[in-house]
Amino acid sequence: MKSEFFIENVKCYGCRNTAIKEAKKQDLVTDVDIDIESGKVSLHYDGSKETLARVKSRLHRKGYPEKGKNNMLSSVKSYASCAMGRWGSSSNKKEIQRIQTLKL
Repeated sequence: MKSEFFIENVKCYGCRNTAIKEAKKQDLVTDVDIDIESGKVSLHYDGSKETLARVKSRLHRKGYPEKGKNNMLSSVKSYASCAMGRWGSSSNKKEIQRIQTLKL
């Protein structure tokens, strides 16, 4: 089943990466895509209300609440999650490796 909903605080690919990884941690989720500009989440999963609720809860805990449910704490959490998502991206790993070779 496919479900779509909107989340807040998605500002860049780091945010997107973190949110996608977090949603995929939930069992029975088969695919996730998130549009950075709109915050639209396209979620493919088993169709149960429990799975959808758990995904939304996971995203909220990382700082990406459903649209209209944002607060200061969620905003702060999203910045930390964003940084982790940027650090873990493959393009940043390549850049880190390039810089390390320059220092040698």
